Amino acid sequence: VDWAMTQNNLGIAYSNLPTGDRNENFRQAIACYEAALRVRTERGFPVDWAATQNNLGLVYSDLPSGDQSENLKKAIGYFQNALTIFTEESFPEYFQIASRNLRNAQAALQRLAEQ
Repeated sequence: VDWAMTQNNLGIAYSNLPTGDRNENFRQAIACYEAALRVRTERGFPVDWAATQNNLGLVYSDLPSGDQSENLKKAIGYFQNALTIFTEESFPEYFQIASRNLRNAQAALQRLAEQ
C-alpha cells in the first residue's frame, strides 16, 4: 500500500516536473499511476483508486504526443471512473474536482471535433 502511494506520488511529481521532455515526463507519470493501480484496486482501495483514475485523466488531458482525440477520450474515461466513487453525496469536494476535469476534457474534445 505504501509502495502504491509512492508510485502515485511519483506520478504527480513527474506530471508537474518543470524540466526535461514534457512528453517523457508524462509517460513516466502514466507508468507510475498504472503501477499504483496494481495495488490501488477499485475493490480494495476505492478512494485511492478513484484519485489515481483522476490523476491519469489529468495526464491524458495534457499529453502532448499521440492522437489528441484519443488521449482526451482516455481522459474522459478515467474521470468517469473516478466519479463512480467520488459521488456528490459521498465526496462532494472530490466530486466537484473530477466533474470539472471531466467537463474540461469533454469541451476540449468537442473543440477538436469542430476543427
